[in-house]
Amino acid sequence: MKRVLSLALAAALLLVGCAGGAGEPDRKEPEKMSYTLAEPVYPEFPKQPVMPQEGPEGGWEAYMEAYDKYQDALAALRGETPELTEAHWKALNAFAARSTPLVLPKGTGENAVYSPLSLWSALSMLAQCAEGESRRQVLDAIGSDSVDLLQEQVSQIWRALYTDDGQSALILANSIWLNSGMEGAYVRETLDTLAEAYYAGAYAVPMGESAADRAVTDWVSKQTNGLIGGDQPVVQTQADILALLASSLYYKAGWRDKFQPEGTKEDVFTDAAGNETKVDFMHKTVDDDFIRRDGYQAARLTTSLGEMVFILPDEGTAPESLLQDPDFLSRLEFYGDAATWGEVQWSVPKFDVNSGLDLKGALTSLGITDLLVPEKADLSTLTDLPAYLSDAKQLARVKVDEEGVEAAAVTIISVKNFNLPPQPTEVCVMDLDRPFLFVIRTQDIPLFIGIVNQV
Repeated sequence: MKRVLSLALAAALLLVGCAGGAGEPDRKEPEKMSYTLAEPVYPEFPKQPVMPQEGPEGGWEAYMEAYDKYQDALAALRGETPELTEAHWKALNAFAARSTPLVLPKGTGENAVYSPLSLWSALSMLAQCAEGESRRQVLDAIGSDSVDLLQEQVSQIWRALYTDDGQSALILANSIWLNSGMEGAYVRETLDTLAEAYYAGAYAVPMGESAADRAVTDWVSKQTNGLIGGDQPVVQTQADILALLASSLYYKAGWRDKFQPEGTKEDVFTDAAGNETKVDFMHKTVDDDFIRRDGYQAARLTTSLGEMVFILPDEGTAPESLLQDPDFLSRLEFYGDAATWGEVQWSVPKFDVNSGLDLKGALTSLGITDLLVPEKADLSTLTDLPAYLSDAKQLARVKVDEEGVEAAAVTIISVKNFNLPPQPTEVCVMDLDRPFLFVIRTQDIPLFIGIVNQV
């Protein structure tokens, strides 16, 4: 039988998750406080030693010894699955290929940034909270067969990607925010599972108040190293919000071969509407693989944590039109016959791009429909209260300069409570086959009263 957790008690209760501590309520204004119900603890990531500059041989010997220890500690942290398996790779890339053209706007001429992994992570938590057909639709959308397998997927993907070595960072963070003033109950086992398998913190906040908006915003700012969140709230809660699911992604990596500052020069960037703007362009020339196909050419810059691929459409080809090809992302391969070796002359504008995306339309197109309809939504694994998915959005930002790349995204899914009419317990048959009365009234004022003895 499911154990439920009343939020009248939740403020003082610590859930047994990865770790956590109960916040102390403000005795003057307890309703204004937020409470930590569960707090995940990330494993301590080994710090990568810094390669020494040219110098005595002893410096290199110490570096190699420290690097071997770093690799041993890294292997212990990664476990038996140090890298993404082929099944994980296929599932995440298939989701990216399906969702990207649905999420990114077409023909607006505006900047847009989307993180498929952030949305996939948020939907994974949503699947854990849902039940029945609602759960099945989410699992189908993210490419998983069951929540049991999903829990293993999430844990393995998190361990394989998690990086925080002092030089590079790739951090996935999840959280669930509960309404501290909502009458009703939450399922404790689900919150435990989110904490343990999804590395999700659980918090209770007064939805509809600025304290709740600030608590969520501060969490986002902390997890994204300040790239997202700040003076402006990332969400404006309402009193009938039952829960928020938030999944953030933070990435920071330097170029393997940095752009030299003296190579940065001002030049003209022409936008989709033909408007010209002067911006700083970074320059360098390297020998590397590149791709040239009908409609575009592509090349990559290697970072300390992967690579950044740049795709330049042919003149007159809109960038978003390339994404309509479901095989486009998977064909960006820089090996074999797919690529050409040659000289790549880079001229890259320094940029800082951010956007906010409404995801509800994309979720519908992905087949997640029942959760958006109050009468069909089944979130009974999370709560005994009637609830449905009322909103889904993603905020993202990417910065590129001479040193490297810094990027962040957060997906926020809002779950609202709604009141269903009480179900009848008895049946009343109004078979007017004998004399009866009627009353016609307006604003409770009787206008006509009649007796019908015959018809």
